[in-house]
Amino acid sequence: MKLKNNSYTANYIIVTCIFVFLAIGLLFNGCAALQEAQQRRDQRLKDRRDTDQLLLPVTDATITVNPKPSKGTPHGESDHYSFTFVEDLQKHQDFDEIEERNAFARSSLTYMESLYSAMYDIFGFKPKQKIHIKLHNLYRGGRSIATTGSSSSYSIQNGEIRKNITDIEMDFPLAMYQSHGTRVHELTHAFTNIYFFPTWFSEGIAVLMQAEYANDDAHPKFDDLDQNLRVNQNGVNLLEGWGGHGDHRAGRNITQWRYRYAYSIVSELRKLYGKDFYLRVFELMDEDLLYKKLYGNMSTSFVVYYFSQAAGEDLVPFFKNLKFDVRKLEKADILQQIEKQKEMLRRKQ
Repeated sequence: MKLKNNSYTANYIIVTCIFVFLAIGLLFNGCAALQEAQQRRDQRLKDRRDTDQLLLPVTDATITVNPKPSKGTPHGESDHYSFTFVEDLQKHQDFDEIEERNAFARSSLTYMESLYSAMYDIFGFKPKQKIHIKLHNLYRGGRSIATTGSSSSYSIQNGEIRKNITDIEMDFPLAMYQSHGTRVHELTHAFTNIYFFPTWFSEGIAVLMQAEYANDDAHPKFDDLDQNLRVNQNGVNLLEGWGGHGDHRAGRNITQWRYRYAYSIVSELRKLYGKDFYLRVFELMDEDLLYKKLYGNMSTSFVVYYFSQAAGEDLVPFFKNLKFDVRKLEKADILQQIEKQKEMLRRKQ
């Protein structure tokens, strides 16, 4: 009887061990399968980023069109957008009937959702707020300017400055909206506005996306940065102090140069340090979140602080050679600057 019990116990232990080893094997196989799936996904995203074009996926976003929107309400909405025809466009012969507007709104939202997914694949981040698209016949009195703006507020929470973006709005005249490159340019702003970049970098990376992913040659790149450099009366690069679309101090010639030169710098850095250079920059910014504690826009020195980390070398000399008013910053310098701005904001509140 004792031998029988021992034999039974031994068999039970053997069977149990077999099941345990099988379970461990299945667990490791499952982990390996998940790891392989993640690697395949990462490789697909890398392939998309390396193609230098926007691969628009079929969207599975929910899109609804309001058959009879009242004044001030969107004509259509989707997961990431609302779409509105401004009153002056409703008198246009192609949009003077509700059926025409509804069909166009549905088609536009479908396209913009696909573009949104493609941009998300490239940047690796996306805005948290819904983007409100407004389509005009004339915008700011003409048909040649499209803008993306965001509303923001500042507060002090737990002793820290907090930037809060409350709204993102894209305004297009119809003529500009029909340009794929313009839509890519403006959507880049919608994605990157959360960082409060200096204007030259914000516009430079938007033109990079427009030119090198959407194949739009509206702002051709300069072949030589040194030969095409322009400076102000103080010898500082004319990109510094650029106020964007609302900067009426510069003539059209200088404005066009600014778009081209900003793009040329951004493209040159990408060529020198790899196609994932700006992804590394964004990742570094999101690691320490110092940009969220800064009052106002980043300075060029602030941006170059991250550029240097992403490049693995000091890029201050590169920007000094291009006559930027820039200095090398350490993290302690940035924290000191934040403290000063915090005190200034406290006094304003």
